[in-house]
Amino acid sequence: MQASRMAANASASCSGRMHAPLGRRAQAAAAAAAAPRRCSGRGPPARARAVAVRAERKEYYDFKDMPPLPVTVKRITVPELDHTVVDKATEETRLASLAIFYDIWGDDQYGRRLTRKSALTMLCMYDSDDTAGAEARPGDYPNIALLRRVLEEGLDLEFVVEEFGPGA
Repeated sequence: MQASRMAANASASCSGRMHAPLGRRAQAAAAAAAAPRRCSGRGPPARARAVAVRAERKEYYDFKDMPPLPVTVKRITVPELDHTVVDKATEETRLASLAIFYDIWGDDQYGRRLTRKSALTMLCMYDSDDTAGAEARPGDYPNIALLRRVLEEGLDLEFVVEEFGPGA
């Protein structure tokens, strides 16, 4: 009896072979596998939150995105203003300025100059706490004050990176 039911429900394929129909659960599983996958709306929550938080804070860089600290740099100066951005011989602070100025100095699109474009880029690279602190206490953040001055006055200045080594 079982064989006769199977034969009655079987369908013929193009090759002439007989196939038994699938059970209800198997049919549902096959239909689910064949159907296009739909988004559950949950997605990867950690990534979505990270993007939203970063967009809300409007920060260009965070610590993992900072350019690497150059080990060969001795001093960065702006000769026209007699301004020392950082001098590794006399100070261990201003490491963010060291990394940011060196990163822009090495980027060909800025031509090793402080212009409105490079100053704006550098200001975006600083941490928002530092830029807010520079607004409140300009003397504590001379490099951010310099960049704001370049931006406001439209200055076009050369800045020089002195490096350690035989060719320096």
